Formats: sequence, C-alpha cells, structure tokens
Amino acid sequence: MENNTTLSSTFLVCMDSDGCAIDSMTVKHLKAFGPAFAEVWNVGEEMKDTVLEEWNRINLYTLTRGINRFQGLVAILKMYPELDDESEINRLAAWTETTKALSPTVLEEEYKKTELQIMKKALVWSKLVNQIIESLALAEPFDGVKHAMEIIKEHAHIAVVSSANPAAIEEEWKTSGLYDMVDYFYSQADGTKAECISMLKKKGYEKQNIIMIGDAIGDQKAAVYNDVWFYPILVSRETYSWKVFVDEYFDKFLKGNINEINQAYWINAMKENLA
Repeated sequence: MENNTTLSSTFLVCMDSDGCAIDSMTVKHLKAFGPAFAEVWNVGEEMKDTVLEEWNRINLYTLTRGINRFQGLVAILKMYPELDDESEINRLAAWTETTKALSPTVLEEEYKKTELQIMKKALVWSKLVNQIIESLALAEPFDGVKHAMEIIKEHAHIAVVSSANPAAIEEEWKTSGLYDMVDYFYSQADGTKAECISMLKKKGYEKQNIIMIGDAIGDQKAAVYNDVWFYPILVSRETYSWKVFVDEYFDKFLKGNINEINQAYWINAMKENLA
C-alpha cells in the first residue's frame, strides 16, 4: 500500500508496527495467539498454563520476540512435540524455512499440495487468531510515537514494515490517526521484512539514508541484510526509546553521523533487554 508517494525526500524511516509503534503486540499474544493455539491443539488443562507461559516467553520476552506467527507456532510445537505428529512438525518447520512468504495464503497453497493435517490446523489456528484480534479493543500508539512521526515527516518519508496481516495494520493505523502520515505500508503479504526493505531501496533511496526502527532482533537482521541503519525500541521502555530517537538519534541520521559504534551500543542494549 502506498499513499501516493513521490521521491521528494532522500531519507526513509522504516518502522515496525506491533510492539514498536502500536502497543498491540502483548495483548495479541496474551489474548489471541496463545489461547488459540491451546484451543486448536487441544492442550490439556494440566499443561495449558505452562505452554501459554512458554508461548509468551518465546514471542515477547526473548531474542525471538517478533518472529512470524508460523515460526512461533513451530517453536512451541518443537518444545512440546507430544502435541502433534513429530514428522509433520518437521515438515511445517521446513516450510517456514523455505517458503517464499510466511503467509496464510502461501501455507494454504502448500496444504493443497501436501494435505498434511498440521498445515490444515495451522490455517485454522491462524484464522482463529485473526478473528479474536478483530474482537479486541483497538490498540493505541505508544506515548511519543505521534510526536516522533510529526518530526520525522518534516525530513523523511515513512514506511511501515510489519509481519502482521495487512487488514489489521490498516485498521490500527487509521484508527490511531497516523495512517496519512505513512508513505508506504508493507505487511506479511508482501514478503519478509528484509524483502520489503529491499523493495523500498529500489525506489531510489540510498542505503545510508534508510533506517529501520524495530523492537526485535528480526528487525535488526532485516536492516543488516539490506546494509541500512537500525534503531531499537526497547521492550517496556518504548516511550523512552522514541524520545531518544527524536531528541538525539534522528538528527545523527539526517547528518550522516551514525557509525558502527552507535549501532553496536543500541543493538547490545536491545539484546540485554531481551536476555
């Protein structure tokens, strides 16, 4: 999705949505992803709390924070292989590692070819997750995000680069009042975050004039893959992180003063925060 953007700026700020700009990631896992998994895989009451706690740890509070939903699904199934056929878990894992896109549409294509029951269950689970998310109160941006975007917009284009589904992204950003400030929207339907940043580079932005803002190691890896700059939004310190970006880091970015030492400092801060 694009908001009629022309290359009037030489700078591009990419940002993740869930858990980075919009305070929606935690509630989605607590209310939708984990409970839907427990329902579809018939997790017994005797282990349900443990499984849900592990789901949240994997997806929210460790270095795997922010992974795609199907990668998270594989991770929890590998931890509890007794919940499904182990050979089928391995087949689903292989799909997540080789697929052209980690999306329900592509998974459905794979299911039609393989007829693996685990893929059918994954599709049912993904649909249930989306249904639950639709019933949740819409999340708001973190404090400081709107102010930051107003300042960013004066000097750069803005791209949302997210692994969430496109309908949810559009609804959240429109409801938050931030939609019209964004020049490009990229979602799971467009490819991985690394692929999406690559597509944005092809629009004419120089790599040194692109920065990715994210809350997870996957965001940082997408930036490294494209040889562009990165800035982390620290979990549970989101308002502080956005303030530092606006007050200090954005000016360094515009003036070409970010260096490998800056990058190493913030990447280490993110890793320590998720340790």
